[in-house]
Amino acid sequence: MAIEAPAPKQVKAGEPVTAEGWNAIVNAITATIQYLNTSEASSVRVVIKNAGVSTARVTATRDDGVSFEAVAPVPPETQYIFAGLRAGAYKLRVDAPGFSPGLVDIVAPVANPVEVTLAASGAAMPAVFGMALRAALLELKNRNIAVDRVLDVVGRDVAPANPDPAYANQPVLLQLPDAGVAVPPEGRVQLVVSAALQAEAAVEVPSLAGLTLAEAQKALENVGLKLGRSVIAQTRG
Repeated sequence: MAIEAPAPKQVKAGEPVTAEGWNAIVNAITATIQYLNTSEASSVRVVIKNAGVSTARVTATRDDGVSFEAVAPVPPETQYIFAGLRAGAYKLRVDAPGFSPGLVDIVAPVANPVEVTLAASGAAMPAVFGMALRAALLELKNRNIAVDRVLDVVGRDVAPANPDPAYANQPVLLQLPDAGVAVPPEGRVQLVVSAALQAEAAVEVPSLAGLTLAEAQKALENVGLKLGRSVIAQTRG
């Protein structure tokens, strides 16, 4: 819209402003504000109402097909901001992992933040920290969440589908992603558990004092042990 400038009129010092002149000033200011609101760029703020959305991409597409991308917030801020959108109709689109795209029609300028609630397209990751591995795997299976990999703290792989019984009751020390994050159907999660201590069989070594070499060998064989070569060499020497 064009701004119609009032006819200029000079006022001498001390001369009062007439009602006509004052109205012309007010009308000009009003027209200027309307012009700025309808033709100049304005900021638009977007808030995602879902908890657990850590990353998202927010875009606005104008009627003519031109798209703009909002600046992501820096915590603790939560608003995605379009620094400047000219007046007009836009289609907002919000994309976040684990959620279906959110679409909202707006007409800029928008005074209040645009609130968008996304529909989950996957399951929310439960809190399995501290749970026994067997229980954690069962919880994830019940939620149709696939486990991609299980490691223990020393880096050994543990089969997610059929873990070694020694790991069944080992606690989960780390989960990826964090609890509350939506996991899409094609998503995968990882778990880290404590290492399973594998105790090796041990036998008590019998006393060999005063025995001959043959008797010592026999005594060791009776408990499943063998006399070492170095010991035999020293005995013969």
